[in-house]
Amino acid sequence: MERRLPAARRRQAALQHHSLIRPVSPLYCDNMVITQLMPASRTLRSLCVILLSIALLCGCSQAAQQPGPYASQYAVAIHDAQSDYVRSILQSGQITSADLKDAEQHTIGCLLSAGINASYGTNEWGLDELTIMGVLTRTQSGAQQQCLDAWMGPIMQLYVDQFTNPNNQDWNTLVAACLVRKGLVPSGFTGQDYSNLMSTEGMSFNSSTMAPDNTGTYSYSSSDATQIVLPGGVSLSDPEATACTIIPLQQS
Repeated sequence: MERRLPAARRRQAALQHHSLIRPVSPLYCDNMVITQLMPASRTLRSLCVILLSIALLCGCSQAAQQPGPYASQYAVAIHDAQSDYVRSILQSGQITSADLKDAEQHTIGCLLSAGINASYGTNEWGLDELTIMGVLTRTQSGAQQQCLDAWMGPIMQLYVDQFTNPNNQDWNTLVAACLVRKGLVPSGFTGQDYSNLMSTEGMSFNSSTMAPDNTGTYSYSSSDATQIVLPGGVSLSDPEATACTIIPLQQS
C-alpha cells in the first residue's frame, strides 16, 4: 500500500524540490506545484510541462524587466568587451567578488606568461590594485594591454563603482554628505559646492569618471589633494577627507 505524506508536507516537499531547479515568482510557483500534485495523466503531464515552461519564461522576462542601477553602463561595457570571457561576466549585470578574483587570477597568469612580474593587492580603502614590478619593455607593454583587455576589461571599474556607490547616486552629493557627517565642512555644504570646488581645482576623485592608469586600475593618492582646502580650512589631503572622496558611503 502506497504511503502518502499529509497534504501540507507534500506541498512543502514539492516546493523545496522545485526551488532547487529555478526560483520563479511565488504566484506561478504555487500554481505549478498545485497542478503537479493533481492525479497524473498524460494530459495533465503535458499541462505541467506547459506551465513550467511559461513560469520559466516569465521568470526570465521579469529579470530582464528589472535592470539594475548600472544597466546602461553594463550595456556599453558588454558592447565594447574585447573577449568572450569579459563579456560572459558582464552579462550577469552584477559583478561579484568571486568574479573579480577570477578575472584577477586570469590577468596575473597572462602577465606572468609574458614575463611581467605583477600582483593584485588591497589598498587602505579596501579596493584592489594591480602592482607591476620593474620597467616594461615595449613588447611587454603591448602584452600587458592585451592581457587586461582579454581578462579584465571594465570588470574592475564596474566592481569599484558598485562597491563605492551601489545605487549609482550622484557622486558629488555622496561625497559632500560624507564630509558634512565627518564635520570637515560646514553644515549645508552640497554636492554642487563640492563639484564647484573640484572644477575650480581641475580634479575629481569619482571612480566612475577617472581613467585607469597604465596598469588598468584606478589609483588614488592623497598627495594629489594637497593643494585643495575645503571650506572651514581642512585640507582634502586629510585622511578622513580623502576617504570621503573615495568611499563616501563606507564612512560613518
